[in-house]
Amino acid sequence: MTLAYSGTDLRIYRLQVGNWGNNCYVVMDPLQNVSAIIDAAADARTILDAVADTEVLYIVTTHGHSDHWGALEEVAAALPTAVLAALPGDAQDLPVPPGLLLSDGDTLQIGTAPLGVIATPGHTPGSGCLITGMHLFTGDTLFPGGPGRTTGPEALRQEITSITNKLYIRPDDTVVHPGHGEPTTIGASKAEYAVFASRPQPPDLHGDVLWLES
Repeated sequence: MTLAYSGTDLRIYRLQVGNWGNNCYVVMDPLQNVSAIIDAAADARTILDAVADTEVLYIVTTHGHSDHWGALEEVAAALPTAVLAALPGDAQDLPVPPGLLLSDGDTLQIGTAPLGVIATPGHTPGSGCLITGMHLFTGDTLFPGGPGRTTGPEALRQEITSITNKLYIRPDDTVVHPGHGEPTTIGASKAEYAVFASRPQPPDLHGDVLWLES
């Protein structure tokens, strides 16, 4: 478990779990000792140990791919008062039905920390991101170097629209906490995307796309 950020009223922990190197995040208000889990992936014991001393209010799943919810059923069973939340576009793909269907612009309150919901379809129909202050949790929508994998050119166009219209409007020093890999910033990602956008791209481009190599 890595302490990714520590402030007076907000702490963020990153847990790297599973064969795919998934990032599970715990967002905590240390003053009220309440928290939320973002993506209960792969390793229930590690996740439950990380939240053993805090009250978990929400377990949020960013999208429906199984590497992001591999431990959801076990974690939810161990935390029966936590509300399971996801966007409706991917809710049917989860092993446990969410008790709360999220919409773009919703806010989950984690003590004094608001956790805002951003719908970012493209990687999957129900992909979403979460933001609190200067910390943006992007699931598989945005990584250092490029967008999440897409299954077709229309999905890539939709994902790029989500990224440019909803994520790149954030301040450049906003920290991006992705679903896999190391953090980056909105400013660094925008600079990479500017290179991609400056070049002609094939109309059928999709799959694994890197801003600086496509």
